[in-house]
Amino acid sequence: MDSSYSVQMENLEQVFGPANASGFGSAVFREAVNPPIVLDSIALNHFKKFLGKKLTPQTERTWMDGFRRVYSRGKDVKADILRELSSIGDSDAKSSIPLLTELIQNAEQGRSALSGAFNHPDVQDLSAYKLSDGEAMSGIMITATYKNGLACSVIALMD
Repeated sequence: MDSSYSVQMENLEQVFGPANASGFGSAVFREAVNPPIVLDSIALNHFKKFLGKKLTPQTERTWMDGFRRVYSRGKDVKADILRELSSIGDSDAKSSIPLLTELIQNAEQGRSALSGAFNHPDVQDLSAYKLSDGEAMSGIMITATYKNGLACSVIALMD
């Protein structure tokens, strides 16, 4: 993949932060994956890493019940992540989208970073997920795989 990919990932991390296990706020996870690639499994793995100590045997069922795919980019869909996010019909997920597009320090930079990373021509597969603990915490997550075998997720989760 060309160097523009690295720049796009760095831009995404600059806005949303690097991978962490805080279970709150936002973060970007990246990893190399081997085919066959199952996007939902990658997304769930990144989500569990993000939850860190919030994910316990007592809370796991609640968090997993609140993890649901709400959008998948079709093969014939023109990549436009901002338009795609706005088309999500799930009302709970829709209410969390501003965590990625508006309610961040530099919203324009955030939207640009999302577009750069997820409209990239090397994106092979992309899905968005609703996140919730069934109580106060809710959020949104975008996960994509790329032609070079990398996967990337951006997560935003707030109360």
